[in-house]
Amino acid sequence: MAEENAPPPAGGEADTAKKKLRLKVTRVEENKPRVRRRILAPKPAAEPGTGGGSPATEEKRVGAGRIFRELGRKAWGVAKGWNRNVWIGIGAAIGIMVLYGVWTEWRKTVVRVRVELNEVRLGDKPEVLVLYDFSERLAGLRRDYGRRLAPLQPQIREIEKTLILARADAAGTTEKMRMMEQALGEEKTKSLKTVEENQASVRRLWIEEAGLLDQEFDDRLKEFLEKVEGRARDLGLFYHPEEDEDLQQAEIIANEFRLALYRAPPSIRLPEQFAWIEKELKEWHRFEKEWKSRYQGLGAKARKLRNPGGDNPELRQDQTKIQARELDRFRGDAQMIQKEIQDYEERLKDLREKEALAKGPFEEDVNTIPESFLCLRIPLEDSLAQIAVEGKVAEAPAGALRIVLRGKRNGQPAWAIRPFDPVAHKKTEVIFRDEDFREIGDWLETE
Repeated sequence: MAEENAPPPAGGEADTAKKKLRLKVTRVEENKPRVRRRILAPKPAAEPGTGGGSPATEEKRVGAGRIFRELGRKAWGVAKGWNRNVWIGIGAAIGIMVLYGVWTEWRKTVVRVRVELNEVRLGDKPEVLVLYDFSERLAGLRRDYGRRLAPLQPQIREIEKTLILARADAAGTTEKMRMMEQALGEEKTKSLKTVEENQASVRRLWIEEAGLLDQEFDDRLKEFLEKVEGRARDLGLFYHPEEDEDLQQAEIIANEFRLALYRAPPSIRLPEQFAWIEKELKEWHRFEKEWKSRYQGLGAKARKLRNPGGDNPELRQDQTKIQARELDRFRGDAQMIQKEIQDYEERLKDLREKEALAKGPFEEDVNTIPESFLCLRIPLEDSLAQIAVEGKVAEAPAGALRIVLRGKRNGQPAWAIRPFDPVAHKKTEVIFRDEDFREIGDWLETE
């Protein structure tokens, strides 16, 4: 301050021009809104007695719209001054970005899932699940529930076989009763002629011709059994037919062969073997039908021999009594067989209920798999969903993902499972149909 107030030194005016500049510092308050002042024209003076006038200036807050408009005008003013090469560079950059976007979209790996269903229902909010491989978890559940069902299933199969035989016996007894009742009715309405000769003829018929038919049936059944055993031995199957002669029936033998195929070595072509046993079983059914027809022919022939030719009332009465006693015996046998069938059916029903209780939680345990192995969940809209191979899906190892759809067939939960096999940089399509869905309950029966 002392230097500023001192008189200028000699030498004059040039030194006076070189005065020091002072900086004027204005204090700025933080967070204070910007304002700009607008000069307003003064209003006319108020009339005397009406009060004072308004101030000549007004403060107004700056809006965001006004700021953006001013920035836009400034940017346009700057852009108008750019050289043509700058605009060419900007256009080239935009074109490169568009081409890169198109190329990226064209090279994207996508799997499109489409459903074409008639019997299966997917629910109100269908979805496509991409899950990590859960085969080990499912195999563990199958083993656990297999141990629970192991004591029950042999008993169920044994009772089912016994029921088949018992029902066959009941059907045979009923047929014999029908034939005897018919013969008895005919015997009562027709006269007898030479009853002894007729009885002898009928006896020879049933002993000789019927015996030959029975022998033919046994020989054919034995041949069928030996053929199936030879086939199983050639294939190396774990096949053990029933040793009880009463259980050596064609259907039981075929079922044992089918069960042995489920434990067959991997080298065996199962469809061919199943087709072979079905063909053999059809040939057996054809023979059995022909054999029954011939057996019924013997019955018709026997009825002709019993046709009375005379009118001896004593012989007719004796014959009627014999047939009536035979019919009563068959009726007693039929009642006993029916009682056995009812007992077996009750036992089978109890075992089925126990089996259902043992299988009950299996469905609930399977339904927990998606939450534990979930990789991606995609809504299914208009029977179509699109899986983009990116993120977690792209990071998963090859063969580690599965596509799963959940629905219901005939009211029972059913799943469709497919391996997730995307082709790099291509859009592929996977179609699910009714035959791809499998009920959850069937997973306990087969691998």
